[in-house]
Amino acid sequence: MLPLRGSVTDIRNFRYMTNHQRFPLHIGSSLIFILVSLISVGSAFFYSLNRIHSIESREHLESISRANAGIDAQADLLLLQKAMMDFALSEGDAAGLARIQPLEKRLRSDIIATLGEESAEMEHLLDQWHGSRARLIALEGHRSPEMEQEFKAAAESCGRLANRLSLVTAQNQRKLERIGSELERSYSDTIRAVWWIWGGTAAFNVFSGILFIRKSGRAMDKDRQNSKKLLESEERLKLALSGAEEGTWDLDIPSGRLNFDSQWGKLLGYSEEMAMPKSLEEWSRLIHPEDRERVLRSMQNHVDGKSPEYSAEYRILSRPGSMRWVLGLGRAVSFDSDGRALRVVGVTRDITQRKESEEKIWQLAHYDTLTGLPNRALFYERLKHSIALAKRREQKLAILFLDLDGFKAVNDLHGHDAGDELLREVSSRLTKTIRGEDSVSRLGGDEFTFILEDIRRGEDAGRVAGKILHALAEPVVVLGQKCSIGGSIGIAVFPDDGEELETLVKLSDQAMYTAKQAGRNNFKFHAS
Repeated sequence: MLPLRGSVTDIRNFRYMTNHQRFPLHIGSSLIFILVSLISVGSAFFYSLNRIHSIESREHLESISRANAGIDAQADLLLLQKAMMDFALSEGDAAGLARIQPLEKRLRSDIIATLGEESAEMEHLLDQWHGSRARLIALEGHRSPEMEQEFKAAAESCGRLANRLSLVTAQNQRKLERIGSELERSYSDTIRAVWWIWGGTAAFNVFSGILFIRKSGRAMDKDRQNSKKLLESEERLKLALSGAEEGTWDLDIPSGRLNFDSQWGKLLGYSEEMAMPKSLEEWSRLIHPEDRERVLRSMQNHVDGKSPEYSAEYRILSRPGSMRWVLGLGRAVSFDSDGRALRVVGVTRDITQRKESEEKIWQLAHYDTLTGLPNRALFYERLKHSIALAKRREQKLAILFLDLDGFKAVNDLHGHDAGDELLREVSSRLTKTIRGEDSVSRLGGDEFTFILEDIRRGEDAGRVAGKILHALAEPVVVLGQKCSIGGSIGIAVFPDDGEELETLVKLSDQAMYTAKQAGRNNFKFHAS
């Protein structure tokens, strides 16, 4: 019996020992299973994060590419505007045309690269400008209101292109900033997630650390490359804005806070950031009083959703104290749950040079270059306006048609330089004989016309004609020679002699010839 009892005891001891030997094997298997599971989950998690990071990086690079194309298009448009301005002011030459045509092709290519399928609207604007430019070429060498209108049409087409490109550039810049922030945040979240998931097991931390270092190194290399490209894009944007004389701004509507970049400050001479306006109210105080209400109304209409974008040309006080012409463009980029605008971003462009060029062209088209008086085109514009005003107010007005007596003899005897000097002196005298609300124009040669507004009766015009003849009776010294001239004046009165513009001019011209036939140096009414 003893052996049997001993055998049972031995068997029990064997089972006890066997069970204790198996227990570490279960733990090891569990640990291996957990480790393999963590590796699988971590690898899948890291692969997903890497895919998301790659997609965001690709989107970042595409945005940089579009932003760079937009900057190139903006620079080409500035060159195209300058070439067009030089072409218009030089009355058209082959060299100017040769500069314009390749710029058009390059600008069209840049626009397509910037907007892709959305470029149809801007290509249509470029086609409009091309048509206006073709008509300007047909009018080259002929300064006229038609040329001015075509120039304005071309300038407006270029302006709309510039406005759209400026907004696209500003929006791309904001998008690049947003994507850069998201990439940085995504990178930080990735680090935290990896360490939270893999931080529990020391052995796995070693493995995950090796994998993380390798993957992080690659991600950091990509981020460095993206950061370098972003920096290059920002530098190109700053360079483009500097060349285009533009600055960006950001308006927070609920608070009224308005932030301007440093380029805006340089644009208007505000070199110190503290000197720049910080709110909508401070900015509005810098706007010219005649423009302020119109500009603020345009901004409010866009904020209220009444217009697709904010756009206004206005004068603003620069830091040196002078007024500069600028173009303000903006678009709402953030809205509340009810669709009300919360934030508007935009650009401010210096257009002083363009305004000065437009004024110069307008002067050339409407004023006589010799005497500085309004020419025939401006005379007819003013007469049309004066007749409409007189009809509305039920008033009279008179047209005086003056032809100088003896001018041809001075021209033939002393030469054209003396004739030009004589015309300038006569123009100065004629301007002094009329009231501020009246006007005198030179139609050409030695013919002048007057518009006398708000007269009580025809005799009032006769008294003015007498003053004109008295002013002309004084001898004129030109180039050291004393010259004597006179004048014959014809008068037509609205509405007594007619109500149509052409009729009144024709009747005053006929009355002038009647005065010449009556012995010159006098005036005649049409009715007489």
